[in-house]
Amino acid sequence: MMQAPRRPSPPTSTLADNGILARVPGQYVGLAQASLPDAALVADEEIRVEVDAGWLGRVRLTFRKYRYTRPKGKFSATAWSCRHAEPVKALACSQEPASTTS
Repeated sequence: MMQAPRRPSPPTSTLADNGILARVPGQYVGLAQASLPDAALVADEEIRVEVDAGWLGRVRLTFRKYRYTRPKGKFSATAWSCRHAEPVKALACSQEPASTTS
């Protein structure tokens, strides 16, 4: 009796390491991706963009460059893929009025 070879399961760190990306509405991810430069022309492998994501508030999205090819390798291209999202903490700068002493 032959058994099918076991496929390795994907590492859990990559699956759980996307932050709050699942909660960010797709329209905001799409707008952020449209604002990025052409992936083939940029030397960086990763770009971070901050956007206002509606009810979620300000969010920092991390896009990574990936390369894909068509079957038989006749065509290849480079594109951006959103891999991580995290909320941007607002700086709590308390500006108290200067007290005047006389």
